[in-house]
Amino acid sequence: MKRLLFLFSSIIIAASIYATTIVQISDIHYLSPSLYDYDRLRNLTLTGDGKATHIMDKVMDEFICEMLELSPNAVVVTGDLTYNGEKKSHEELKEKLSALEKNGIKVFVLMGNHDTGNTTPYALYKDKVVETEGISPIEAEELWMDYGYGEAVSKDPVSNSYMAEVSDNVWIMCIDSNNGSGGSVRSKTLNWMENALRIASIKEKRVITATHQNLFIHNPRYTFGYQINNSKKVVDILTKWGVKLNLSGHLHIQHITKESGITEIALESFSDWPLQYGVIEIDNNGRYSFYTKEIGDKKLIDEAQFVFDSSTQNKFTSNIESENIDVITEAAKVLNREYFRGKVDGYDGEALDLLDESYRITSYLKLIASDTTDYRSIEGSL
Repeated sequence: MKRLLFLFSSIIIAASIYATTIVQISDIHYLSPSLYDYDRLRNLTLTGDGKATHIMDKVMDEFICEMLELSPNAVVVTGDLTYNGEKKSHEELKEKLSALEKNGIKVFVLMGNHDTGNTTPYALYKDKVVETEGISPIEAEELWMDYGYGEAVSKDPVSNSYMAEVSDNVWIMCIDSNNGSGGSVRSKTLNWMENALRIASIKEKRVITATHQNLFIHNPRYTFGYQINNSKKVVDILTKWGVKLNLSGHLHIQHITKESGITEIALESFSDWPLQYGVIEIDNNGRYSFYTKEIGDKKLIDEAQFVFDSSTQNKFTSNIESENIDVITEAAKVLNREYFRGKVDGYDGEALDLLDESYRITSYLKLIASDTTDYRSIEGSL
């Protein structure tokens, strides 16, 4: 009998270690398969920026299946849901994510700079490129109403910013800096943030914030356009109200930094190798554990790696000349993809020494090689 009671108590304790689980994905850049020719798009990705756009339809299906098994409290999508704001892509992605909502998993979305009119939406067919229907900020808010803004405990009347309940003790504040505001948080939105955070404090809720652009600089080479334009004003408000964790994306690189008492997790693009998302587990005392997790389909991961490596190789072979080009390129491919994943490891350091210092790419590689921190996990307190 005592043994049974002990086992029962152990089960209860284990179940209560993490009271809230949030999954973050960012920069999906989903493009409806109806808007592209597979072979043409794949060929473009090999010399493009490394996004595995041509397989994101299958990647999202795998992600949905994994979320239904994991059953987190919420999935937070921190912007750039679509490739270039195609209405069809918005609609299809929403339909895929609806499977989570139907099974009791809340979905909270933010618009990114690729979602509502900042870029030209187009279809990429076998023999032509044609502009396709996009979506306005107001239309996006209406389309995604049941994925955050319409479920909010507090809404900002001048932007798509909102505060929503993740669980009994945890709220999330999604801060819009893209729906018509060009990378800035509006002044009236800053006022709304103050009031919403004051209410959360009175109700003794722990608040996590989410943005698309970053609050802080994560790489000194990527500053303008990556950080929220008026980030200092945003940070001042968050610091005043004791916010300790911000989730962002936009940079496409897996990175974590801490400033002004706020830890910011800039999540890698879900469309880049190794197709990973973030998991935040929070206990009843506000302690959290964050880690990244790759999707379970190895064939999709291998295809994403091939695309990412091909993109890196193309950049090197077209921009540098060296008798050691093959050795250097192989080292650069490993270093670049490991840096994007969040932990630099396993590359040939001696090969990089063969690079001429006059090349701009040389300083980039040496900069990322010098950062040996593992950004794939962190623990903290809200």
